[in-house]
Amino acid sequence: MNDHTSIQKIRIVLVGLGTVNIGVLKILIEKKVIIAKNYNLEIHVMGVADSSGIAVKENGYTYEELIHLKSNGNKVNQLEGYLSGVSIEQITNHIKADVLIDGSPVNLKTGNPGLQAIRNALDKGWSVVSANKAPLVLAYDELHQLAKKHSGKLAYSATVCGGLPVINILQRDLQATNLIGFKGIFNATTNFILEALEKDGSFDDAVKEAQRLGAAETDPSLDIDGYDTANKLYIIMKSFTEFSGTISDIQIEGIRAITSEDIKQAAIQNKRIKLLAVAEKKADTWSLLVRPTKVEASSFIGNCDGWEMGIELQTDYYEELSMKIYEEDPITTSAAVVRDLINISKKSF
Repeated sequence: MNDHTSIQKIRIVLVGLGTVNIGVLKILIEKKVIIAKNYNLEIHVMGVADSSGIAVKENGYTYEELIHLKSNGNKVNQLEGYLSGVSIEQITNHIKADVLIDGSPVNLKTGNPGLQAIRNALDKGWSVVSANKAPLVLAYDELHQLAKKHSGKLAYSATVCGGLPVINILQRDLQATNLIGFKGIFNATTNFILEALEKDGSFDDAVKEAQRLGAAETDPSLDIDGYDTANKLYIIMKSFTEFSGTISDIQIEGIRAITSEDIKQAAIQNKRIKLLAVAEKKADTWSLLVRPTKVEASSFIGNCDGWEMGIELQTDYYEELSMKIYEEDPITTSAAVVRDLINISKKSF
């Protein structure tokens, strides 16, 4: 850091105070000195929202008080600055800020409150970091157009495989190359369940353990029925290809029908069953599917174990690229949010 470089103060608003955004606050505490020294940034939380409503404060909230609030089982409506009767989506009308971070629950029906909160933020020229897939799935083009129109930034690497920098590598590092196809394990919960079946565990017990760890929702259907994987596949396609279709163009099959016997038969063939997302380009058309698939046990995908997610990219010049991440703890998703926040704040995204 150049000692003569002034610190840039970034004002943020947190939509959602669940696992991801609480993780963001913990990282900001732990990495506060590094963020200031290496990036000349100070991050100030000006407003927060959860299911109880919104709270704003002109001089900001400390990271510690927000973590303490949630650890004690309390909600935003008990904070100083709580605004009664104001919806989450309208928080941008009540405070000045630079970046909105959406860590609200996934709502694939309307996208709200996250989608409308993001729209409102971009309309005001704010930038947005999202860990919430729903707004991207439901309004990818619209949100990017809003960001461009009002000179904001939209970053969302946390929506695809948590901390694995799939979006970043595709958009930043694979310049002047063509993506021929890719396949991957994009949902660690289903990978954990399938490995539990390999060890003679039960499907239901594996789901309960994933829920206990916070990796699966109370309703795990998005994971086990393949829709979470399909959402990530869609976001990748929109981010780095000319794909103009919708989520309905993806053939989706989850893992509910997979039995221990299926797992054993695959093992006899030196194969493992994985819930794969697959994209193949045939002529000028993309074939997209999510499906339980037998893969060679010794392959890169076959060696993605338990809580790991991974992807294999096929390109023209870079040939085949593979990467994976272990993600039992959602803190890696929180880290991806912080990564995006730093990148857009330094205009390096």
